[in-house]
Amino acid sequence: MIELDKISSLEQLWKYIEKITKENYPDNELQPILGGGKVSYDESSGPKFMIVFINPTKRNISSNHEWLGKRYPFIGRKRPWIEFEKAGLVDDERVMNYILNNENNWSYEFTDKMCDYLASKDLFVTNIVKNTGQNADLPKADKIKLYLPSFLKEIELVDPKYIITFGLIPFGALVNEKIKLKEYHKEVVKTGKVKLYSITINNKNYKVIPCLYPIGRGNPRQAVEMLKIIKELD
Repeated sequence: MIELDKISSLEQLWKYIEKITKENYPDNELQPILGGGKVSYDESSGPKFMIVFINPTKRNISSNHEWLGKRYPFIGRKRPWIEFEKAGLVDDERVMNYILNNENNWSYEFTDKMCDYLASKDLFVTNIVKNTGQNADLPKADKIKLYLPSFLKEIELVDPKYIITFGLIPFGALVNEKIKLKEYHKEVVKTGKVKLYSITINNKNYKVIPCLYPIGRGNPRQAVEMLKIIKELD
């Protein structure tokens, strides 16, 4: 297996992630969920936003071992695409109609088209932890530690202008700083200004923006409020 520091494409990185997942979770028949959207080496520049969720569950239909298509967060799901539409990140009526009418039944063709659509919207979506769980339990520290080095490589390859982290887990793992998301949200909404945090990977600085989780145990309404403001960043 190629060493992590020698990896130069997402295709190589996905193989690396699949290997460490199989080695560390050999009894898990679910496929790991990778990432999808715009990346720097496919375009003249990386995406404006890299959107980072926490970890995938089997509700993503591409986690099934029989799935042969692309794998990225929330394939076959209605959420969070509904929240993204409310925030203005997704704005194609045909795309949303398909998502709303084909829950758990995306075709390979639409999955590919959706990935291309994300790229056209200057977005890349991913998880900090790639191993797929049977439920929505949050990952423990050992899982985050396992996947963090490959996630940093993913950031380097995708080369986003801004990294939006949903929830405190990916934010804390990246920035190594504790904040109160509700207070952060309150300040952003009150002032209309987004406080940026930063990380450095291989001597390059990346801007990180924490955001409330848009589904499940999070706060969809407040997440949408924040995303509407974040979306207007230059």
